[in-house]
Amino acid sequence: MAEHKGVSVDDMMKVEGLGSALIDPAGRWLVYERLRPYDQIPDYSFRTYAFGKSGHQLWRYDLARGGEPHPLPGIDPEPHAWLGGFSPSGRFLTVMQYRFGDLSIAAYDMQGEASVTFEQAPAFSRTGEYGPVWISGTELVFAALPAGQQPLATSVRALTGKRLSSAWQAAWTNSGPTADEVRTVPRDGPGGPAPGQLVRADAMSGKTTVLADGLYADLRLSADGRMLAALGVSQPDPADPAALVETDRRHYTLTVFDLTSGLPKLLAPGLEFMPYTITWDPGGHRLAAFGWERGGDPRSGRFHVVDLSTGRVTRYDHDGLDLVSERERGWLQRPERTVFLGDDLALFAREIPESEDQAPRFTYQDIRPDHLPAPDWYRLSADGRHANLTRGLADVSGVPVHAGEGHLTVWAQDGVYRLGETGARRRLSAGVSGRFRFLAPGTFTARRGVARPEFADEAMFTVRQDGGSQIVMLDLRKGEEGKSVSIRAPAADALPLAGSLMAGSVVFEAADGPVTRLLAGRTGSHDPPEEITRLNSHLEGVDFGTWKRVAYDVADPEGLLPPQPLESCLLLPPGTDSSAPLPLIVDVYPGSAGICPGAGQKIAYPDPHSPYLWAGQGYAYARVATPTGLIRTPEGPIAGLPAVIDAGVEAIIGTGLVDPERIALHGFSQGAVSALFVAAHSNRYKAVIAKNGWADLFSHYFGGSGVYAYFYGDFGSYLGYDSVAGSDFGIGRTPFEDPDMYYRNSPVFLAPDIDTPVLLMHSDLDSFDMAQFDEMFGALQRAGKDARYVRYWGEGHGPSSPANIRDMWARMGSFLAEHGVAPDE
Repeated sequence: MAEHKGVSVDDMMKVEGLGSALIDPAGRWLVYERLRPYDQIPDYSFRTYAFGKSGHQLWRYDLARGGEPHPLPGIDPEPHAWLGGFSPSGRFLTVMQYRFGDLSIAAYDMQGEASVTFEQAPAFSRTGEYGPVWISGTELVFAALPAGQQPLATSVRALTGKRLSSAWQAAWTNSGPTADEVRTVPRDGPGGPAPGQLVRADAMSGKTTVLADGLYADLRLSADGRMLAALGVSQPDPADPAALVETDRRHYTLTVFDLTSGLPKLLAPGLEFMPYTITWDPGGHRLAAFGWERGGDPRSGRFHVVDLSTGRVTRYDHDGLDLVSERERGWLQRPERTVFLGDDLALFAREIPESEDQAPRFTYQDIRPDHLPAPDWYRLSADGRHANLTRGLADVSGVPVHAGEGHLTVWAQDGVYRLGETGARRRLSAGVSGRFRFLAPGTFTARRGVARPEFADEAMFTVRQDGGSQIVMLDLRKGEEGKSVSIRAPAADALPLAGSLMAGSVVFEAADGPVTRLLAGRTGSHDPPEEITRLNSHLEGVDFGTWKRVAYDVADPEGLLPPQPLESCLLLPPGTDSSAPLPLIVDVYPGSAGICPGAGQKIAYPDPHSPYLWAGQGYAYARVATPTGLIRTPEGPIAGLPAVIDAGVEAIIGTGLVDPERIALHGFSQGAVSALFVAAHSNRYKAVIAKNGWADLFSHYFGGSGVYAYFYGDFGSYLGYDSVAGSDFGIGRTPFEDPDMYYRNSPVFLAPDIDTPVLLMHSDLDSFDMAQFDEMFGALQRAGKDARYVRYWGEGHGPSSPANIRDMWARMGSFLAEHGVAPDE
């Protein structure tokens, strides 16, 4: 082992990273987010954990002249900073900054090298609903929160800490009452709009005007720039005791603002709409969105088209089709994006079998369902007729590339295709062979894969080929479509961050062993890509260990299907000697695909829960596959988990690489309750570590949502249990209806059956209430079990501060050593 230095916690605390990147419309400036070395971050307060989500600074690099990159001048380098998007001219750039609970939005002037910060705090979500929109070369519109408020999605820990500290001081000094009250809302009471404002901001002067009061989502500008569509957000409805909570309890109504007069117009008042589904037609005269009758179920929804000149609403019934849910790709239960195709709509769906009811469907799905037929793009007419536009294409994606007057551009496994409203199909990627993947952009307000940006005139693809890959940039403008430039990727696993046809450049994040390099490749150049910067040089010489695939079969818990083949992943520590069996950490998480990282996948950003930290200390680490179809049984959502975990561990023991007498369970978040559940049903393991999860399904269903309950009145985890599709813990019945289901699947009530020593770790500002582990420790103590309980104050979903991260690893190491699971000297 002396010849093979593994990753240490100190190494991890020095890790840097890269975030989003943009190239300005003129093709000169690359602006990118660089994450500072983790132990140099001045503020660890972001949301419920800081690692990977904060530490960002904005840097720029001159693609035309080269040289050294520099921090973006004129911006305070201390706060965390993220890119938004360029104005149409490229002169201004949207920037968001965060520091100790305060989130701000600013416009940065690329010419004047200075920024103006707007006084209102922006609404924020990583799922796209609140992305700001440039409405001209100098004006921006964004959704803002009421004065004095900050987004919980960035600031909940910092705001809660400030309010608690202030309340404690007030109580101790008799400075006033400190009570806080929450109450239920009568079912027949008025809902009312969510508080906020729609703000129009001038990038030149910094002045703002209010377009409308209330919170608005899904801001969409018409092609001619005259009209802005938005969804007004309501306060959440109280839960209906007679119905399961399976959807957002807020309502969204459609409004269009005339940007010349500033006047709003409410459209389709009898409907409510799903956020982030609005799309304009190319002429700016009609818009489409997914909606349903007010008070109804989103699964009964249809796409509706609204004519702005008449206000007429046309419902598009997708008879015979089942709309594909974005949840299949890991995101939300909402239909994939639609676009106009002449007078029709193009949508991504599956055909309903002829033997079944042909009424339109939108079926909620699990992540990565493996039992469904491949979907396609369909043209849907207002009279309900539909036609398959992509029949015969393999692995068609539901993420559209582009749309224009009478055409839609999509991508499939073998290339990029432009589809016409008459059904004509043209391959735009002629002459390029390989496996295509669209590189959709992402930002701080809409992560990659979720983002539904306005379509650009160019698109970038990775094309996998034998011996490597290349990046293809396609021109999508009318009359120019299909023109392309190609740049060879510096390595097969290099990640393109940004590209520009104008500059003929692609910027890559590439691994050079454990070191991360930012590279600029140029079309037509035979020279290697130029290096812009290099990160994590301190990891040179570090051995990450070796991933090994372990294949085996698992029996169907219902006994109805033949055994299912599975593959799990085993990480062996550096310098493994097969003659000396290793202690094993079995990481438990429901729904894990068990996919092994590729050879080039290293540490992209600081991760205090990284498997490489286990390997660096001499442990073997197992990521066991736990598909939902095998762990969910009539007895409970994870009732089949112990058998599935044991089958994977048996297969790993069969390799001869691990010591069957030195195996520990580890679970974080949803994995914590899962690891405790497995420990109650198996005596194989010598120790179990459960971190930042819950243990009592009954009280978790009704109880406070951790830090969100302190001052924001967030109680009850109804959605995760009521909705079965897409939820790892979905039961489909409330505790009122089936309390026994909740009791018998709760580790807190299984404490007498846990004979394994337990280490519990939790935090006071987590979204999973720390009281859950208070209960678990109390149950283990009352049952006479060997347990210890570590609580971190000021932390959220696991420790964020380097001091607490180091402490966590020291305590886990001591606990495992005490119970005989330590590596050999």
